[in-house]
Amino acid sequence: MANTTLTPELAKLVGELAGVFAQSQPVVAAKARINLFYQNPQATDLFRSVQQYGETLRNKHMEGMPPTEEEIAKFDSMRQAVVDNPLCNGFLESRQLIDDMLMTVNQYLCMAVETGSAPTDEQVAEALEKAATQSVSCSCGGNCHGGDGECSCGGECHCGDDCKCREEDGECHCNEPGHECHCKK
Repeated sequence: MANTTLTPELAKLVGELAGVFAQSQPVVAAKARINLFYQNPQATDLFRSVQQYGETLRNKHMEGMPPTEEEIAKFDSMRQAVVDNPLCNGFLESRQLIDDMLMTVNQYLCMAVETGSAPTDEQVAEALEKAATQSVSCSCGGNCHGGDGECSCGGECHCGDDCKCREEDGECHCNEPGHECHCKK
């Protein structure tokens, strides 16, 4: 047994779930699209160049130098080329599908741990919808509490694009390292 924290019964069930997951039609199709992307050097180079340029702009911004309009326009043009490329687009859609499926499985598990019983499909759907509308999420799929940066399931809170600010003092409650808070004091 690879993970000694699981009982033999849990390890068996998790192994069965993993096998069914890996052989499911959506996962097999997504993996095929991902493989097509990786087999095409032109698509992978295009994707990599956009990632590298985006990282350059983020680093520049973190150093206090906002990107110029020309740099932003160049990035937008590069990003549009990725979206317009069928292999890149297929890769992105497939990764998103697999990520969404894994997040759903994780949500079921986290909610089961939190409540002590298996959640209903409706409860999971509601929790996922709520998480999608919040800019602060947990690494385990649970929810972050108000201003204390604690996840309901003991994971790590992560800020999204928009910082959540406490109304009482205008302070950022995101504990993410390197997060730039835009709260008004």
